[in-house]
Amino acid sequence: MKLRLHGTRQEVAEATRRLVEVLDVVAVSSPSPDRGASVLVRVDLEVRLPPTPNGGPAANLDVGEVGG
Repeated sequence: MKLRLHGTRQEVAEATRRLVEVLDVVAVSSPSPDRGASVLVRVDLEVRLPPTPNGGPAANLDVGEVGG
């Protein structure tokens, strides 16, 4: 999967550290400034889901159910 993080340099660095703890992070891009006069940066991550203990799907959720 590919993920993009937007935030301050500190927020993006902390989010990346936390994601490394729960996902198999394959690649992390260098921080790039957002367009315009923004103080935010963006970082792209390539991640894989680690295998679940039983080797099956992590959850039986319909993607439409996530977040609501």
